[in-house]
Amino acid sequence: MKKIFLIDFDKTISFKDSTDTLMEAHNYDLLMDYQRLFRAKKLRVREYLKGLLESLNMDEATYMDEVSKNLPLDPHFKEFVGLGYDFRIVSAGTYFNIIPNLKKEGILVPKEHIYSNDIAFKSDGSLEVFFPHENGDSRDGICKRTVVEKYKKIYDQVIFIGDGVSDFDCADVADFVFAKVGLRLANYCEENNIPYIPYESFKDINKYILTNKI
Repeated sequence: MKKIFLIDFDKTISFKDSTDTLMEAHNYDLLMDYQRLFRAKKLRVREYLKGLLESLNMDEATYMDEVSKNLPLDPHFKEFVGLGYDFRIVSAGTYFNIIPNLKKEGILVPKEHIYSNDIAFKSDGSLEVFFPHENGDSRDGICKRTVVEKYKKIYDQVIFIGDGVSDFDCADVADFVFAKVGLRLANYCEENNIPYIPYESFKDINKYILTNKI
């Protein structure tokens, strides 16, 4: 059976949210305001990301250095990569949040295997977040559901691994779901009777894959 894993980044491959960790160091007060608005459902993921990152002033090299500080990755993700399965990263963050954090762990993923939002770094130091994978009704900049549906036409089995709000639409259409214990995707699956496998780290995922040969 031809299969592919589609994997969220923030709090899935990483243990913390990369945008929040960056903003804690560079615009903490705005982060607190945005988190309150997000919890009150007054901001969507797309608006949250764009407003926070466009408040910063830094060039590309500085951004990539700063976003990779204080962001631990799941050490067992590298073991997953070593298993040799086809996978893509599907993130409501940005490409520039993902690449430097993988690179510091010696994990190289081509840009065409990452579906995420993007950043233009301007000559005056300002940032502009843009959304190359959105559609008309996307709440998250990227429409993750569209990515899942794309790969369902190519592969026999699409397996999604995630944790949060931006992953809900993926759980609706993926063939198999891993959802992080105690977080929003797991709650969503339970509330909507969507079968899923709970995990705490990629150690659990790797063990399940090897034991059950999914």
